[in-house]
Amino acid sequence: MFTMRYFSLRAHFHDRETDLSCSFKLQELESIWFCTNKNSKRILKEMTDRKWLNYKPGKGRGHHSTLTFYQPFQKEVEDYVKTCVESEKLDQVAQLLRLPIPKAWIAKSSSDIRRLFSYDDHHQAKDVLHAFITRDFTTLDPLEVAVTFEAHLIEQLGDSLLNYDAEKDAIIPHIAHHYEENNDGEQWTFHLRKGVQFHHREELTSRDVAATIRRVQNGPASSAWMAADIERVDCPHPYKIIVHLKKPNPFFPRYMASSNFCILPEDVPFDEWEWIGTGPFFLKQRTENKIVLGAFDSYFKERPLLDEVSFFKVSREAASAINLTVDEATSEIPASKDEIETGFRFLTFNFHKRNVVQSPAFREAVFHLLNIKKMAMDLEVDQYVEASSFVPWRSKHLQKDESKITALLDESGYRGEKLRVYHLDFPNAVKEADWLVKEGRKYGIHFESHSFNFSDMYNRTIDSQIDLIFMGEVSSLDYHLSFLGAFYNDALLFRRLFPKQGLEWIDQHLEKIKRCHTAEEREKLMNKIESYIKDNHLLIFQHHPIKVRTFHPLLQGVRFQSFGHFDFSKMWISK
Repeated sequence: MFTMRYFSLRAHFHDRETDLSCSFKLQELESIWFCTNKNSKRILKEMTDRKWLNYKPGKGRGHHSTLTFYQPFQKEVEDYVKTCVESEKLDQVAQLLRLPIPKAWIAKSSSDIRRLFSYDDHHQAKDVLHAFITRDFTTLDPLEVAVTFEAHLIEQLGDSLLNYDAEKDAIIPHIAHHYEENNDGEQWTFHLRKGVQFHHREELTSRDVAATIRRVQNGPASSAWMAADIERVDCPHPYKIIVHLKKPNPFFPRYMASSNFCILPEDVPFDEWEWIGTGPFFLKQRTENKIVLGAFDSYFKERPLLDEVSFFKVSREAASAINLTVDEATSEIPASKDEIETGFRFLTFNFHKRNVVQSPAFREAVFHLLNIKKMAMDLEVDQYVEASSFVPWRSKHLQKDESKITALLDESGYRGEKLRVYHLDFPNAVKEADWLVKEGRKYGIHFESHSFNFSDMYNRTIDSQIDLIFMGEVSSLDYHLSFLGAFYNDALLFRRLFPKQGLEWIDQHLEKIKRCHTAEEREKLMNKIESYIKDNHLLIFQHHPIKVRTFHPLLQGVRFQSFGHFDFSKMWISK
């Protein structure tokens, strides 16, 4: 059976093949196999001995070598997939699907692959769900997470003292069965459930809660802001904890319902590769390309109905082919759910760059240039929801006037200098950035597009290069808390790129939000902040994404949870 090393070789050279042969330089294999020339020659000899290919070395320094294969690459891929499906080798198929293989080949086997990956209900009477992710996994540390999928996984692995009920806009008990405030929100007492177990079978006590709070206090600024008002923590009893604040904060219970405050065991140092929490699922396996969640049988609330959920990293082409291509001979047509995301896409500026983005007139010109209706028409987007707010229900149409652009550019003093526009390396983000580059060219604006990934975002490797950047902000179920986090979390762009004066004004109003006792009071202040952002063009609102999630038709109990992802703990398989 062919190895992944062989398939990576064929995938790399596929476009250069002619009659099953291609020429190459030995040095190219270093970037494919991550090994020296000497080892590459050894591997090629082994493959030749196995009759997988024929290797003819180039004669003399700098001359090309030749590879000749015995079968078409497509046939080898289809045969390999068929063998793996028959023997239920999920990991091997997932590895193959990470390679840049033409979508049409995958589509031919998609029904078999979908049956293999969508769900599994016959192994040891277990219900197992398999899903795909098309990028690298990022951190699962509750203090540093900034990507919605990973934040959603943390909610499956851990629990906070309290929960947020979105339907009632209320905080409800969870690990803490009761809580109370004294001194007008300056002291909060939490009474803990007995018998709550961590995944390593130790019982949760107030000492674990205190240790978690200390971890947040000493953690990165991206989450430490939620613990900034905590003066001290008392543990008078294993099932009682008292939190003393420096000043009254009626918003404090919302912090304690955040997944950033999910309770971790005091006796085990946190390791995101060996995650230990109290959640409905435990981390059964994690590699660079795979995450497996297992149902926690001793969960203190309702045990998940699924026994296992696996996430495999595959190529974007493979995921789309398998999710969207249906064998008409089978009745297993994927079901789907869609909703307008409680979040928005936007374009913002790097106010730390001393260039034309500092000019209000230039930013207003870009506001008129970025016409979401025109973009949707040009890119043939059928469904879109224009954004003028953080949330869809507050958004209204913003009038754009292209006739103002030229005069605004003249007022700004822009003289055709190059401006770097960054965007995520996702297909839709690339299209939107390319559209802006093209539109800007009509008015003499020299935009240059650059892609980035989430690792670049975490490592801040691109901050000094950004002039403008496309990005998105997604809310948890508690969008009031998410509104605060969008500005306080220094891992996100507002805190990193907004001007100092603007952040100071926004921070003053965020402090007022925290002291509000009603949702109506908070909404008024949030509207005021959004108006300030729009008046100064600190960012330009684009649209609220419409998320469409596909899933196997036998899956029941499918509903959205935080960040627009499915709640795996409530899903089940109809037999």
